[in-house]
Amino acid sequence: MGAVAVIAAGLPAEAQQAPRDPGLPPVVVQPAQRTAQPPAAQSTRTSTTPRRTARRSRPTTSSAPAKPAVDSGNVSQTRDGVDGYVARTTSAGAKVATPLLQLPRSVSTVTRDEMADRDVQSVREALQYTAGVGTYFREGQFNRDYGYVRGFQALQFVDGLRLNVNNYGLEPYGFERIDVLKGPAATLYGQGSPGGLWDLTSKRPTDQAFGEALVRFGVRNTVEGAFDVGGPVNDDRSLLYRVVGLGKLGDGQVDFTSDQRAFIAPSFTWRIDEDTSLTILAAYQYDPKLTVLQPLPYAGTIVPGPTGQFISRNLFLGEPSYHDTSVKQARIGYEFKHRLNDVFSFQQNFYYQNIDIDLNEVMSSASPNTTTTNRTSNHQTFKIDMYQMDNRLKADFAMGPLWHHVVFGADYSAVTAEQGLGAGTATALNLYAPVYGQPFTSSPTITSLRYQDQRQAGAYVQDRVEFGRLNVLLGARYDQLEQDQKTRALNVSTGVFSNPAWTMQPDHALTYNGGLIYNFENGVAPYASYSQTFTPTFGTDYFGRGYVPVTGDQKEVGIKYMPPGYDIMMTAAVFDITQYNVQTRDLLHPGFAVQTSSVESQGGEFELKTTHLYGFNVSAAYTYLDAKVIATNTPGGLGKRPVGIPMNEASLWTTYRFAGGGWFSGLTLGGGVRWVGDQAVDALNTLAVPSFTLYDLTARYDLGERFPTLKKWDVALNVKNLLDTRYVGSCDDALNCYYGPGRNFTGTLRARW
Repeated sequence: MGAVAVIAAGLPAEAQQAPRDPGLPPVVVQPAQRTAQPPAAQSTRTSTTPRRTARRSRPTTSSAPAKPAVDSGNVSQTRDGVDGYVARTTSAGAKVATPLLQLPRSVSTVTRDEMADRDVQSVREALQYTAGVGTYFREGQFNRDYGYVRGFQALQFVDGLRLNVNNYGLEPYGFERIDVLKGPAATLYGQGSPGGLWDLTSKRPTDQAFGEALVRFGVRNTVEGAFDVGGPVNDDRSLLYRVVGLGKLGDGQVDFTSDQRAFIAPSFTWRIDEDTSLTILAAYQYDPKLTVLQPLPYAGTIVPGPTGQFISRNLFLGEPSYHDTSVKQARIGYEFKHRLNDVFSFQQNFYYQNIDIDLNEVMSSASPNTTTTNRTSNHQTFKIDMYQMDNRLKADFAMGPLWHHVVFGADYSAVTAEQGLGAGTATALNLYAPVYGQPFTSSPTITSLRYQDQRQAGAYVQDRVEFGRLNVLLGARYDQLEQDQKTRALNVSTGVFSNPAWTMQPDHALTYNGGLIYNFENGVAPYASYSQTFTPTFGTDYFGRGYVPVTGDQKEVGIKYMPPGYDIMMTAAVFDITQYNVQTRDLLHPGFAVQTSSVESQGGEFELKTTHLYGFNVSAAYTYLDAKVIATNTPGGLGKRPVGIPMNEASLWTTYRFAGGGWFSGLTLGGGVRWVGDQAVDALNTLAVPSFTLYDLTARYDLGERFPTLKKWDVALNVKNLLDTRYVGSCDDALNCYYGPGRNFTGTLRARW
């Protein structure tokens, strides 16, 4: 429990199952890759540093400009200038701002406007209407942002920087957009997931002064306040600032739990001269009362239990008197940009991040008895420090009819982690008639200290070549890394921890990618791409042989459509991902693993985004995913679906804004529907989580439309899971299933200036 482990997402069921944990650890600490210029600078003309005029104009392949967005009377609060649901550029797929119609990769973007319309309370919620993304894995852990992309657990980035400890719930109000890059991306980001990654772009200073303040009320005694202010400090706008803050108090869905958070994110930009800028980005988040995982058996959640009843969604599996888990996350870094001349520009990104977790809980451990659950008392501590730096030189130049956009990069990361584990006894709990206050070990002594130290260095090059309306993308990368690990055990009689030697394991990898996309004048852009990935695997098998990295590749073809003069983006893609060297249990040597499994994920996606199309904003998605185990030593496991991966998902979200005067003018109504197909519960696919459908609603009224004194004030109501559907989002196995959240109402009053 709580072991440091390589991500096992997308593996066969037996390899996927994490040890029973609180939903906080196991800590996944792997060398992170700095990506490049964050999606905040979504256009090469919207950098914080004014660009010189190039000596030679680059080829133009874009269609006619989009129709002007509806004027809301508010200053744009995003550096990328996106108004609505449709983004036209991204940095996620090339490490530099690139038009989506010139990038031969599948990228989905959730904008700030869409997040605000849906009143998202987590990154997981923000991605619920995105094609190819599964967000219902372990929904019982309300403070984590678990998610899958194309059947494999996704990696999370902030401002292009890998979060080494994945999926701790980050405050979505601090981000202006989320980009999902689908498929392997090792050529730019180093080790990673075959399914892809999502990159969260922090809010940054803008040229125009603005402000926003809101108060939000919700069910379960929830009250929340937030603010977002920024703008220029001086007249020449060489100094810019921004501060985002939020505080929240409330009760959780589960009995005896709380939903509390404090968040602050200041940022500052210094335009040193017309070619040079420095942006400082910082954030601090404190979650004082986290809720750990609440796993429940299949019998009693999906089908009635032995008593003929269902287990309550509100059941707390711990002890109210020993429920104290907190997470503190602090991050500070910078982005330095300098344009050397008309061809070359340089960017250096750096950040330091610290995560401090203190866990004191009585937690459930799986039991074959379907009316009670065994429990243990736990005291765990986690301290993680991460340092990352990415240096990038970009060159834009012409060679005959070809226009090159070359990125040369080198990055380095260092991660240290210390994990303390202590466990004691606790009385079993009846799942249908819980009695709290029974004997348990309070604050058990930490008896194990585990240390991990990882260092990674990578060098990469990628060239996007424009030839008329054709764009060709080619890239290569070399990574070298080392992982050191040791575990110290407490001698209870002497009170002294052992001090064994470090176990060291080096790894290296060479990866490639390539693709091409052609832009027709009507906005249609077909593309094809190939990409690779790898993930180091720490440890040795029964014979003492070190594990080799898990590898994977993807072949993808698709089409994008952005009609000239409209804010519409349609994408469709089919893909084939294969993951090799996957760990599974060694049947001949219990307690060990072998790398004999492989997983294949084939499927297709469709996504539609519109902005102000006859008053409508739309986000629609459909995913077909045929994931299966194609090699395994588990009897009967060949050809089976991985646990927790639905074959079909579909969603539709839309809003309509009334205009033209009268009482309805300024009113926005909207709603959405989310459908998730059935999914496997166990490795042999003998049980299934049934499909479910959820409905969401929103209504917002711009008070200034009717009351001039309240200009730039609005009030909103959001309802999630409108019908209060009781559903299970996923299961690890037949003994560990997780309820999704019930109906939630929020009302928001917001003022802007």
